[in-house]
Amino acid sequence: MDVRQQWAQFLDAYDWNYFITCRTPYKIYTRTVSSWIDKLYGNSLKVDKVFYVAERDKGDYSNNHVHMLIGTNSSITYPELRHALGNISVGDYQEVYDRALVCKYVTKHIDRGVDYELTFRHNIPSNK
Repeated sequence: MDVRQQWAQFLDAYDWNYFITCRTPYKIYTRTVSSWIDKLYGNSLKVDKVFYVAERDKGDYSNNHVHMLIGTNSSITYPELRHALGNISVGDYQEVYDRALVCKYVTKHIDRGVDYELTFRHNIPSNK
């Protein structure tokens, strides 16, 4: 089993609610995506975990686009998600119906030098 298959199988073990693709006209660096994820966690208590992978953009090979799998503790609407992420283009917003398929899709370039990361909310508020 290669690295892509291992990651796909690993990610398939988690519950994912949404798949999105993010684009921006600005250069995307690892820290760029980390800041987007920080915004997701900071602006929406619904987001529990995020997996992202940055891939070369076919329309602009000098830049990337980012696929994200988002795990939530309740439904999150497209406007809520857009608001949480800030001023970036969010496309392909869809609920995950076939987890194995979407996990295989987002891991298709993992062994080709792309940035990727799995993160979990680390500051879950207590119910005091």
